Amino acid sequence: MSSLYEQIKSDLGYLKLDAAAGSFAGLADQARAEDWTHIEFLARLVAIQASADRDRRLAARMRYARFPFHRRIEDFDFDFQPSIDPKLVADLATLRFIDEQRPVLFLGQPGCGKTHLAVALATAAVEAGYRGYFSTADAMVKTLLRADHDGNASTKIKAYTAPTVLVIDDVGLIRHKTQAEAAWFFEVVNTRYQKGHPTIVTTNRGLPDWGDIFGDPVIAAAILDRLMHNAIVFNIKGPSWRLREHDSLQIATTQPTQPSTR
Repeated sequence: MSSLYEQIKSDLGYLKLDAAAGSFAGLADQARAEDWTHIEFLARLVAIQASADRDRRLAARMRYARFPFHRRIEDFDFDFQPSIDPKLVADLATLRFIDEQRPVLFLGQPGCGKTHLAVALATAAVEAGYRGYFSTADAMVKTLLRADHDGNASTKIKAYTAPTVLVIDDVGLIRHKTQAEAAWFFEVVNTRYQKGHPTIVTTNRGLPDWGDIFGDPVIAAAILDRLMHNAIVFNIKGPSWRLREHDSLQIATTQPTQPSTR
């Protein structure tokens, strides 16, 4: 019997079912001790391998997405930003916006939580099995300009157009100075619009200022036309998280020390 077990374990390893192979002997002992049926044993063995495969694929999707940090919706302090409707964010977290092909725009000053929410939504999508990707607007444009110079732009642009959900962070933080930069930004947005892939954008500039951001009101209008169609827009009017932390630190370090009673 032991040789048969070893043969099964070896075959599982050959089939690259490593989680099942590693668990086989211990699970077989448990099955004998608890008098499992053959189907119960097989179900548990398959479940172990399936769980390992899901975890491995999720880890690969998370690496591919290149999120700058890990954030979740439930970690967001809605009391600090009362201009954000938590019910609307909770609805977005159902990922219905993906099926409905709706872009999501977060507008607000630096530090108000735009990127937190954008990354949290994209993370939820990746955990649900979708492909996601994160880039700042400046990094995306510069990458595509270099790829165009090197002659492989048609391949590189797929990193931004193929994923189901793309986060373009900090639009407007750095002005796009050339028409080529604006054109590549439009190419990404337009291709995703045609595919029905939702784009999540964060920006600290009002939408009327986008003509200045891209140096061309016509291209800016074309970009906004795609992004605003059926979009969900958050205009965050609250203060900066980082400034709050700075103020709290200042208060903590400048308060007079209470005299000892000892």
